[in-house]
Amino acid sequence: ALPRPSISAEPGTVIPLGSHVTFVCRGPLGVQTFRLQRGSTSLYSDSEGVSQVGPSESEAKFRIDSVTEGLAGPYRCIYYKARKWSEESDSLELQVIRDDGTWALPRSQL
Repeated sequence: ALPRPSISAEPGTVIPLGSHVTFVCRGPLGVQTFRLQRGSTSLYSDSEGVSQVGPSESEAKFRIDSVTEGLAGPYRCIYYKARKWSEESDSLELQVIRDDGTWALPRSQL
């Protein structure tokens, strides 16, 4: 089986409304496409490029220039290699803080 990818976020998972965040998906060498999935729905974006990092890993970065309340919630990565999709990464929860200091809840929790 393909090794599971990992997911991280820069500068972190708690982002003020309107600020930027970059999700980083990482997997083995030879990945053709990384896919960032949001929530349990079919909302996703595919990487435009895959970079090699170190001798045995590759990664793709997904930048969101201006975070909105609707982007709060869980994110996962999968990747495509050797004509099949990997398992999902662990889930990473993006938390969005409004200007008044309150949290924007993901729709799944409303």
